[in-house]
Amino acid sequence: MIKVYQSLFCISFLFICYSAFTPSEGNSSILFLDKILHFGAFFLLSFLLDRSTRRPLIYHKGLIIFLVIFAVSIEIIQSFLPYRSAEMLDFVSDLSGILVYLYFAPKI
Repeated sequence: MIKVYQSLFCISFLFICYSAFTPSEGNSSILFLDKILHFGAFFLLSFLLDRSTRRPLIYHKGLIIFLVIFAVSIEIIQSFLPYRSAEMLDFVSDLSGILVYLYFAPKI
């Protein structure tokens, strides 16, 4: 089952990269939809990464740091793209998704 979660993590990671680096569709009528999507994406990545290892994610500090660096990298790269913008609140939403997952994730 771990291989399935590893595959799902890789697919999700690539989809998030694609979504983050291509032009966006524009504004949504849903308030803060962008922040909700950032939160959900990193909550999902945390969940899949947690299920991809034998021990809980909380014990894999390197993997948690990887997720944080990925979140920072997205914003840095977006700052150089003319059709995207980097926002500190996006990073905060990403970090919140990771931290909320870690708070509620099983520790055993």
